[in-house]
Amino acid sequence: MMRGVVVYEHPKARSILDSLRPDNTAEIVMKLSRDRITIIVKATSLRTLLATCDDLLVNLQIAEETLSNLLE
Repeated sequence: MMRGVVVYEHPKARSILDSLRPDNTAEIVMKLSRDRITIIVKATSLRTLLATCDDLLVNLQIAEETLSNLLE
């Protein structure tokens, strides 16, 4: 089993985390601490780990851009 960790900071971390929660699976754990989201991804292969982390990063970017547009 492999593990990857993504740490993301944003003043509206709670809103971003809420938008990502539907993506949670048994292999993805997300934790919130103030303005920091910590995402732990478990996978059985490097290819799966990288693909999952890539998907999460894309979703983080979309959530951040959407939130930014809503707040303008």
